[in-house]
Amino acid sequence: MKNMWQGVCPVALLISASLSDAALADPSHVLKSWRTEQGWLTELRQHDNGARVCATGKAFSEGRPFGLSIVKSGDVTLVTLVDEGQPPEHGGKMELSASGQPVGSLAVTVEGPAFATSEGESRKTWDLVRDLPAAPLSIQVEGRQYVADLAGIGLARKQLKSCEEEAAS
Repeated sequence: MKNMWQGVCPVALLISASLSDAALADPSHVLKSWRTEQGWLTELRQHDNGARVCATGKAFSEGRPFGLSIVKSGDVTLVTLVDEGQPPEHGGKMELSASGQPVGSLAVTVEGPAFATSEGESRKTWDLVRDLPAAPLSIQVEGRQYVADLAGIGLARKQLKSCEEEAAS
């Protein structure tokens, strides 16, 4: 998945950078952005090579502070999770549950400061993202537990769709 990540600065990485005051090099340019009242930020970015990428993400502070993003470029869908306090060391499974019930799991690798799904699981990743409830979500990965209040994710998915339509035009 290295090719997709070269030069990509997903929203969660931006959120994490702003939270930790770390500067990340980013050769892309924001063409348009959308926000929700619940804290989601969606961006349409264009890279110097002309590629357009859409991402929506949100920062969470309950428990372990982290940023979560959904990145879309054509048929490729990725989920990234950036732990503000402790970068990932190993990949594995990202297990998601809501109200104590399993929602799904995704294989993740370490990509820079993020846990990231792979291009090969794009369809499974989008199917899971499409069905995520606008409720608290528990995420377990690498022995860590994160809590994400997904309020507003419905509007964020609509903004991501709008972004994709603009990216294709």
